[in-house]
Amino acid sequence: MSIYFEKARELGNLILTSEQAKNLADASAAFNKNEEAKEKLEEYKKYSANVQESADKKLLGKEELKIATQRLTEMVVDLKKDPDVAALTLAEGEFNGFVNQVMNILKLTITGAPVEEEENNKEGNGGCGGCSSSSDINNNSSGCNSDCSSSCN
Repeated sequence: MSIYFEKARELGNLILTSEQAKNLADASAAFNKNEEAKEKLEEYKKYSANVQESADKKLLGKEELKIATQRLTEMVVDLKKDPDVAALTLAEGEFNGFVNQVMNILKLTITGAPVEEEENNKEGNGGCGGCSSSSDINNNSSGCNSDCSSSCN
């Protein structure tokens, strides 16, 4: 049984040496040096989480939600202007798409059945990596903090 785990570790290490992983590491390093961008992203995440929580608890009226959504959109537009954020977002999308392709090949090999097209588009092809990452900035101007299979893509 250990050969399977050994091969899985080997595949993981190969993925880490891929061009996509290297690009992500470079973009992350550049972003991490950019204090202003980090602060803006953190502010966006906090505000987005607060809006989502308030919306879930039905604490926001229709007009308040519209204003909050507009503010999130403005924050995203501002973030997208930063070259380090843009590079990180692109690198995350490319890396996530690459890993998704590898996982799809494994699934196809194991099951013999093709992966559903809808499942392919959920995170691959530069799609939303989840609203906890910066990928939602590139794919979601409304500040969505929900399941990326719907409004984030």
